Amino acid sequence: SPEKLSSPEVNTEFNGEIVPTEGAEIYHRYDLALKPVRAYVWKDVEGGSPGEAGMVVIEREYKDGDIIRLSRGENLVVDFGQNCAAVPSFIFKADEGVTLTCLPAEMLNDGNGAESRGMDGPEGSVHRRNLRTYDIGIRLDYTFAGSGGYESYMPMCTFFGYRFINLSADGDVSFRSIMSIPVSSISEELETGVITTGNDMVNKLISNTVWGQRSNYLSVPTDCPQRDERLGWTADTQVFAETGTFFASTRRFFHKWMRDMRDTQSPLGGFPGVAPYAQYGSGEHEMMRCGWADAGIIVPWTVWKQYGDTDIIEENWEAMEKFMDHIAETKYRHSLHSEENGNYQWADWLSYEPLESCSGRHSGVDDNGRWHILPEALVYWDFLCGSYWAIDAGMMRDMAAAAGRDVSKYETMYNKARDYLRETFLDDDGRFREEILNTMQTPSLFALRNGLVDGEAKSAMIQRLRDNFEEHDGCLQTGFLGTSILMQTLTDNGMGDVAYDLLFQRRNPSWLYSVDNGATTIWERWNSYTIEDGMGPNGMNSFNHYAYGCVCQWIWETAAGICADPAAPGFRHIIMKPLPDRRLGYIDASFDSAAGTIRSSWRYEGDSWIWEFTIPEGSTASVTLPGETASSEYQSGSYTVNMTL
Repeated sequence: SPEKLSSPEVNTEFNGEIVPTEGAEIYHRYDLALKPVRAYVWKDVEGGSPGEAGMVVIEREYKDGDIIRLSRGENLVVDFGQNCAAVPSFIFKADEGVTLTCLPAEMLNDGNGAESRGMDGPEGSVHRRNLRTYDIGIRLDYTFAGSGGYESYMPMCTFFGYRFINLSADGDVSFRSIMSIPVSSISEELETGVITTGNDMVNKLISNTVWGQRSNYLSVPTDCPQRDERLGWTADTQVFAETGTFFASTRRFFHKWMRDMRDTQSPLGGFPGVAPYAQYGSGEHEMMRCGWADAGIIVPWTVWKQYGDTDIIEENWEAMEKFMDHIAETKYRHSLHSEENGNYQWADWLSYEPLESCSGRHSGVDDNGRWHILPEALVYWDFLCGSYWAIDAGMMRDMAAAAGRDVSKYETMYNKARDYLRETFLDDDGRFREEILNTMQTPSLFALRNGLVDGEAKSAMIQRLRDNFEEHDGCLQTGFLGTSILMQTLTDNGMGDVAYDLLFQRRNPSWLYSVDNGATTIWERWNSYTIEDGMGPNGMNSFNHYAYGCVCQWIWETAAGICADPAAPGFRHIIMKPLPDRRLGYIDASFDSAAGTIRSSWRYEGDSWIWEFTIPEGSTASVTLPGETASSEYQSGSYTVNMTL
């Protein structure tokens, strides 16, 4: 009642502008509504021992369409078969005053509930420890009115990230319907691309990526929907941004988010780790961390390239120039921004390589017991920062040309950044002067991405990369930043075979390892779950994190051969250079681009490789056939190529 409402707080100091969140609406995706694929009731546990919680004893199992009955003291576990951002929807009944508790979860406990495997309950119960505040929050309580008939309820002011729910009540409850309704800023009408292959594992990887985008494009590009975070992490955003443009129209979404970036930009010009401003990641000492701050350049460039949208350049030009001038003064050197970055870099986050930050491999303790950042880590950070300076400058050069602004400033800066990287970090033979960098994948990938080596030095660096993959049993070792450039850099440097080997790899770490282990979205860590060890570190272990789904950019642009040309953005001119592999079987891609529908479909028939492709009206394409280097210009239309491979 009105008399019970608290008095509103009045802010008399606000001097900003109130604007609509155009492009960031959230939709209930009823078209994707999920029904239970399994539901069972348990009450007792068997097989427990010290350090092991045991296994649930299933009392009853139900299938979709059954009337489900739940009694006091029982637990009903419902599996919807798909992890996503969603809300549960119920048609149920109980006596007046009965309270039902719904606990969402991404995973079930296994391994007889062994604590050594990171389990927080008996096998078959929902696992919630990775939610951080699982015992006090991230739950739904509903008290029945007890009208005598069935009641319908779906929460409208919250959402959860889950595949499973556990239902319990302090009285008897009868369910006529239980469903999960996904929520997303990607509506059905905004979805633009469908790509399938002849490999079921790769198709599942693509599906997991799509569901990760749906789950995390929620007003802002969040990192994860399930735990007490849900923040607009800027590196996650930039590494996935181009991938996302193939699966959905994200132009308006990113216009809104770049306004958040401008709002959180520091007076010096630094961009944050999180936008919009949040409880962490946006503070004055969390700016200028390479790969994160650079989203302020990379995202506008991506939107411009994919959509031919110069408005996003104009809206952000002042902010982008301020950032670029700031890093040009210091060559983006870590120590010269220590007040802004808190003397820390996330760097190639969650990689398996030496000097990784989250694991603490970037630091050590001296003889006096004092913690310090390793000197070689500081060199690595400076190299990564400088690499992004070069990437940013190249993108600013492209955008300056598109917007009719000063191109020479950024052409000069781009060359200056590359010269700095060569002179500071590399010897003439292509080896890094800091020896540990020669044992890693990510430094060489960035060096090749920026064209820092050529001739014999380039050949030697490529060979070291090949050897590195072999030394790691054909597995990548990269984290958030390295993975974002991994596949295309390999392909551009004559290692397309290695790229495909990585795509099909099933050992940990790899994309298909999670698929083999039942993933329905992209995981935060390569080892969020492993058969050998169970759950990853519960303090930070999301099973719905889209960053590593950036591999699908390569599947679209390289495997299928649908790539925008920055010289004629918005797919007015298309780079079509498909890279087939028999292990993929076939590929069938259809993309509703800003210029119209682009199709690319190839398959093998015996010794023949058949490629059918469509260029939309008003567009042209540079077409390069497999095994060839020269390209041919094609006008709009549909074409078929039949050749022996």
